[in-house]
Amino acid sequence: MFLAGTGVAAAVSAGAVLAPPPAAAARTRERLVRVPQRGIRATDPGGEEGLANPHRGFRYEMSYNAEDLTSPWPIEADHPADADRTLDILRRRYGTGAHVTQLYFYLHDYATTALPDTALDHMRHVFEGLRARNCTAVLRFAYDDGVRPARGYGVRDIERHLDRLAPLVARHSDVVSVWQAGFLGNWGEWSHELNDDPAAVTALARALTDALPDGVRTQLRYGELRERVTDDRVRPAIGFHNDYLTLGGGKWDYYVPGNPYWRDYLDVSATLPMDGEMPWDKGQSEDPYAWDTVIEPVACARRLQTLRWDTLSLVHNATVTLPAWKAGVLHEERVRDAGLPVADGYFEGHGGTSVPRTPFAYLRDHLGYRPELREVRHAARPGGDGRLLVEADVVNRGFAPPKHPRPVRFVLLDRRGRVLSAADTGADWRTWAPSGRAEEGGGAAPVTTVRAALRIPRGVRGGRLGLALPDPRSGRPEMAVRCANATVRWERGVNVLAPVRW
Repeated sequence: MFLAGTGVAAAVSAGAVLAPPPAAAARTRERLVRVPQRGIRATDPGGEEGLANPHRGFRYEMSYNAEDLTSPWPIEADHPADADRTLDILRRRYGTGAHVTQLYFYLHDYATTALPDTALDHMRHVFEGLRARNCTAVLRFAYDDGVRPARGYGVRDIERHLDRLAPLVARHSDVVSVWQAGFLGNWGEWSHELNDDPAAVTALARALTDALPDGVRTQLRYGELRERVTDDRVRPAIGFHNDYLTLGGGKWDYYVPGNPYWRDYLDVSATLPMDGEMPWDKGQSEDPYAWDTVIEPVACARRLQTLRWDTLSLVHNATVTLPAWKAGVLHEERVRDAGLPVADGYFEGHGGTSVPRTPFAYLRDHLGYRPELREVRHAARPGGDGRLLVEADVVNRGFAPPKHPRPVRFVLLDRRGRVLSAADTGADWRTWAPSGRAEEGGGAAPVTTVRAALRIPRGVRGGRLGLALPDPRSGRPEMAVRCANATVRWERGVNVLAPVRW
């Protein structure tokens, strides 16, 4: 499969499944060339920066009225209609390092009427702005914002709107991390009279699930709401979001041990996306539920790791807790004692010296998944069948397994970065489990070995081995996954592992 001259993203997406025959693999393994890899140290170039991997980490928040792309909130009064310009404002206000945003679309003006084309065009404009900035969305539609009078709407209104929204979201699913249930109650948090009707809850959950694009899942705020979904086909697509993370300090945080649905939260978080936010603090809001006490970062990390958390708001509690996290000092010993994962070299400088990190940086880098290569192995030369055996050991140092499907491929690049050969490993990277749950005793993350055999084009005498985890929905190299290794070069969506020559 000679792919020279093809764009890297397109060529990688065309990889074929070429797993080595077991007997051939066994004969070749003892002759494999071993290439050790190491993680990213604090003193490595870019070592203090987070990896821009999709669908994970800290997130921003933006809200738009679908009618005119204004925001219903005074705190967002300076947000322009362009999402890319809004992201600039958010980064200046809350800091860099987030590549996800909570995205609210308020349908207040259309609660009981049809969605016009103009509203869909406005939302499309926002999605396109996110794509231009390689940012994905935790998406939620809602009618009531708690500012304007509540609107009267029912199941049929929501179903009718979903019929219009589903094609829009499908066309932009590459920038959607999760499509939250939304619609009902203030802010789409399901504080609504329909919550008590299992038939209505099931109908809405079914309509939303049917509208989900491939690879996208949904979330509800509370375990009891998921339990009221009586359709067994629908329930497996529903994860959770906690919109009042206080480690149990506030009465609206139900994600605590001892809660009747704690076991459900644990079970669901193993495969479905988890999102959330701390409350607004009193410097941001005068509401009675505002939270003005610093949330202890290590205890918070333990809770988020135990619940396999993927994304967390960078906007909420931004004048109390987040400044404390950014100013704090975190040493490796404390992290290990807490049963939390430690990436290879993460607390090290040159020569193995100990380097502290901030709690903010640790959470930024470990929320969601964090694939780290341990060793790459390849045959010294292609076999008689013209195929080169390649394998790699990978460990997930993050809090959660990956939640979005994507292929895992080895590639052979020439010196210009053109793909000469590509082969699927057949691995499902969503099985790359993190370390054991911190609040249940922890335990090391398992090492997974992926392998494939690259068919070498006639006349090719070497190249550069790469590992690619492309985005199946967009194919854009900016949305591929980068491994957390200083020894790996990142080149147009490919983790370049080692040179080979025969």
